Amino acid sequence: MTPGPVSEAARRRLGELRSAMTQWAPAVPFILTAGVLLVAAAWWLVRLSFSGPDGGWTLEPWRDIFTQQITRDAMVRSFALATLVATICTVAGSVLAYQVASLGRHGRAGSQALLNVAANFGGASLAIAMVSTLGAVGFVRLLLQDWFSYTLGLNLYSFWGLVVTYVYFILPLYVLLVLPAMSVIRPEWWEAVQTAGGGRWYFWRRVGVPVLFPFLLSGWVLTFAWSLGQFSVPYALLGETSTRFLITTRLGNFLFSATGGGNRFERAAALAVLLMVISAVALVLYRMIASRMLARLEGAR
Repeated sequence: MTPGPVSEAARRRLGELRSAMTQWAPAVPFILTAGVLLVAAAWWLVRLSFSGPDGGWTLEPWRDIFTQQITRDAMVRSFALATLVATICTVAGSVLAYQVASLGRHGRAGSQALLNVAANFGGASLAIAMVSTLGAVGFVRLLLQDWFSYTLGLNLYSFWGLVVTYVYFILPLYVLLVLPAMSVIRPEWWEAVQTAGGGRWYFWRRVGVPVLFPFLLSGWVLTFAWSLGQFSVPYALLGETSTRFLITTRLGNFLFSATGGGNRFERAAALAVLLMVISAVALVLYRMIASRMLARLEGAR
């Protein structure tokens, strides 16, 4: 007796399920580990951010972080810093990425190697290097004073000092991020503009920038989120006693200082959840822009 159509369909679905389980079996340990370390930790932070002294649900930690002047100033300063760094990296990094993309094979490989080194040089080691070079007794500052009688006006421990430090390692990251997008610009487009009597400024204003805009915008979004979530660099550079708090250093102050109040861990969790939400929004925006990028890449082929 031959199986009916229903049995054949069920057997086919069973075979597909068995094949999928076989393919995903090696990834099960990673999925379980990621679930414990990421999902469970995220849920714990969310729960802690809404916890009161008695362990019950409350909005007090959230109310505290939005009503305290020093925390509000930290939020404003963090958003301003991330916006400025992302904008600088977008403007300067886009030009640099185009120049790197225009190099030959060996020049491009060497440039990418240098960019990778600079992009991965961060954390406390970068803070120490910046202090050694641009600090109060940094060798670059002393060299300018001794050789050229020029006093460097940059205060490394100020807002603009953070901007310089962030740009140092985030700019190479942005260049590596948008470098593949530069292949979208075709030489024949520039030749067509020249044939029509247009100049280079007209080409970039009417052709180059509009075509690259989704790629550059996605780079800006990721750079903004990356700058906003930096902790080790500003904390190592400014220290926990600095009054120039960012969101991340304020969070660290809640965790490492005993003067943060009775609910300092709950307020730290609220700030961490706030950064998680901002990062999630940035990733959603990136995904939306990425779909448009892929469609444009397919149309340019």
